[in-house]
Amino acid sequence: MQEIPKYVMRFYGNADYALECISLKQITFIHIAKLNDPFDPIVDCATNFNDDYASLLAYVEQYHYTQLALFKETLPEQNWNEIVAGWAKSAREMLATMFVFSTCAVTEWNHPRDNLYMWGHYGNGHRGIAIEFNTTVLAESFEKQDVSGSDPIWWEMDYIKDIPRITCEDIFEFVMNAQPNEDNLESYGPKLTSVMLERFHSKSEIWKSEDEWRLALTNDNTKIKILRHDLPDNAITAIYLGCRVAEQEQARNDFVYEKQRNFPSATVFIAKVRKGEYALDFEKIA
Repeated sequence: MQEIPKYVMRFYGNADYALECISLKQITFIHIAKLNDPFDPIVDCATNFNDDYASLLAYVEQYHYTQLALFKETLPEQNWNEIVAGWAKSAREMLATMFVFSTCAVTEWNHPRDNLYMWGHYGNGHRGIAIEFNTTVLAESFEKQDVSGSDPIWWEMDYIKDIPRITCEDIFEFVMNAQPNEDNLESYGPKLTSVMLERFHSKSEIWKSEDEWRLALTNDNTKIKILRHDLPDNAITAIYLGCRVAEQEQARNDFVYEKQRNFPSATVFIAKVRKGEYALDFEKIA
């Protein structure tokens, strides 16, 4: 995992939602179930040997022959389906209480504000807003509020061609070394845990240009599919109005007013189409 970026950016296709974020000083976490991509996240625990017990034994016999008898005794065939169901149950229970706030990394070599695809897709055809956040301030604000009952986690999304699968070696390590506990995913062994967690924050490589980072938290005290989190004054560093929003004087005035009222240290920019190029320029207005 790379170092957490200092700043991240969130695109809002609906300018009203962005204005709500600034005027109410809150960000909104959505439940995993509300994500658009049906492959995000993957909750099944598929293996690379089609869950076939005979294939698993053949692997252990080939690579861990001296421990084959103990392996078969520890994991008899009649218990195999029960074990697989236990992994899936643990993953589903974890996801049932998971909420995320999705952002894009801001780096010195790649700033999402310059990404025309992001403005077109997530910024509603440049009719939306992009807000830049300070990741350290966000993390510290969670610690102070302690509203979720769990520490938030920054997840860097991995963009891969194939969905991670559990291998025979993962199963072998689990059976021989792990002490499974449904309340603690890590008790299933480091290799198996790594694969499970990788599936939670992996996406198809077609989304790679987004460079997504998610702030994730768990909360089992609510039945609604959104959670709101209060923001301190210095959580937002910049606000970018899409070029089609920037044409509206009232919208510009609203964002400047709310910014000055709630996030005085932030800067407001308006996007403008650069003449003769497929690019944007940004003019500071507040």
